[in-house]
Amino acid sequence: MENRKRDIQIVFRVTAEEKAFIQEKMRAIGMTNFREYARQMATKGYIVTVDCTEIKSLSAELQKIDVNVRQILRHVDNMGGTAYAADAERIRATMAENWDMVRGLFREALNLGSK
Repeated sequence: MENRKRDIQIVFRVTAEEKAFIQEKMRAIGMTNFREYARQMATKGYIVTVDCTEIKSLSAELQKIDVNVRQILRHVDNMGGTAYAADAERIRATMAENWDMVRGLFREALNLGSK
């Protein structure tokens, strides 16, 4: 217990109605850990949740495309397709740009949540 970062415990009592209200608020924002919820509310006064579902979906689709592109490029390389080297490099660069865009979306979403 000496190595704990948070070694001070705060205890408070609530009514059944207050507990239900707190649990409903936690459910509404998707939190399940009361300690974290209480700590965030006590130290920041608010909790911002960011829905990254669409970004995650985009990332999953991009991953599928990336895998397919890499398989095609590997197949062309194995067939001695050196004539397509410039095209392959352009495709790789485009995929890298796409991944940078998705990472940027995640960073922006996370920054919105920390404000």
